[in-house]
Amino acid sequence: MAFKISHKIPKLKHPEAPFNQGLDPMVPMLLVGAAVGFIGSLAVELFRGSMYAIVRFYSSQEHLVAAARALPMEMRIMVPTIAGFASGLAMWAGHRWIKRPRGPEYMEAVQVGDGVLPLGPNLVRTGSSLIGVSGGITIGREGTMIQFASVASSLLGRIFDADESHRRLIVACGAAAGFAAAYHAPIAGTLFVAEIILGGLALREVSAVLVSAVVAELTAQAFFASGPLYIAHAVPAVGFNDLFDAALVGLVAGLFGPVFLWLLQTSNRRYQALFTFLPVRMGVAGLAIGLLSTLAPEVWGNGFSVMQSFLSTHWALSAVVSVLVLRLIAVIFASAAGIPGGVLTPTLVTGASLGLLIGHTMLIPWADHSQTLWMLVGMGSLLAATTHAPAMSAIMVFETTHNYHVLLAALPACVIASVVASLLRHHSVYTEALGLAEHGPAASAAARRTIWPRSLPFHLKSASATGKGKHPEEAA
Repeated sequence: MAFKISHKIPKLKHPEAPFNQGLDPMVPMLLVGAAVGFIGSLAVELFRGSMYAIVRFYSSQEHLVAAARALPMEMRIMVPTIAGFASGLAMWAGHRWIKRPRGPEYMEAVQVGDGVLPLGPNLVRTGSSLIGVSGGITIGREGTMIQFASVASSLLGRIFDADESHRRLIVACGAAAGFAAAYHAPIAGTLFVAEIILGGLALREVSAVLVSAVVAELTAQAFFASGPLYIAHAVPAVGFNDLFDAALVGLVAGLFGPVFLWLLQTSNRRYQALFTFLPVRMGVAGLAIGLLSTLAPEVWGNGFSVMQSFLSTHWALSAVVSVLVLRLIAVIFASAAGIPGGVLTPTLVTGASLGLLIGHTMLIPWADHSQTLWMLVGMGSLLAATTHAPAMSAIMVFETTHNYHVLLAALPACVIASVVASLLRHHSVYTEALGLAEHGPAASAAARRTIWPRSLPFHLKSASATGKGKHPEEAA
């Protein structure tokens, strides 16, 4: 028997009255943005806490690499295999139960959608991702955190019966809040929305997004975890000699970025053709990750522990190469299988490995050989090469470590990486995920023209009086 989840959301009638006092239209949106920031931060911490709780079922360790290292070899193989199969089974069963294969992701909801993120499909996706990342699958949990925060903000917009354009703005605020809470990077979260989701920086309109990101970070710092995401040694002042090495790192990352995206895209198409049943497809990917982890436990998880180890201890060249290659293979398996998550954090770890590799082998002899500096520059450069968002990438390097001096090397490196990568591969990882590569730039441009209204954020007339304001699902 098939069941159907109701997508009707209760709405508050005429919530605009307190705002309809001749105020600038963006003033009430700042209040809405603050509420979205608080809710988004709670959503991120709910997912993170749930993941840690599941990990404790099979390990006394909280972090995945430490858990993998403490497990015997057979368990190190079994846990990601079971997690992958269970993740696929949850998604397959969930889609059959709600009779709705998928809903839009937050970027689609903002760029080409109506700002509505349906609850049922997104709960299925979040649950499936939670199972996978808790079992050591090499995928980024932050992508699901951002999506979950965006879903919570979308529900808020629907409860207050916001019109389509403002629902899209509220979802954009939710994405920034999720990013800021996940990475402790509110400025990078704002730039993530501005550069990648909106495709440009409009300071007046992005003010609500910035408020959401700041409130989300303050909430995370006050109630959950304070300080930067990564603890790193202080980077010494950067000189002119270091800029030549930064340019070299940016160039190498710009060349490697398109190759990385090509590997993800090609493996996705070929791997999914081999395994049509979703649980088997994800289970095989988990088995591959488990086997790789017998060679190096650093394969497990999104890479947080590996990044922290890079920043705090010295790594030999052979160890860096081993982690780079094994994690790259594992990320390709996880992404090709379609396990819900993201590749942003795995990209950061791959970029850090690349920066360390260059630091060991290619730096000019009279420049600063700080391992921390070149790891962070490589991290930001590869992120810029895959996202084509150099400002966001460089600021993120600074915010996640609170190392200001690295900005002077990361900014030019990220620009070079982004330019080189865009020349070799026009579309970024996000435009390809959205499907805009096939529709061309006109699709996103047309969507962006209608995102920012000049009216108040809520309907000034009721739906019954205007005949508008109903969601498509309700109209049906």
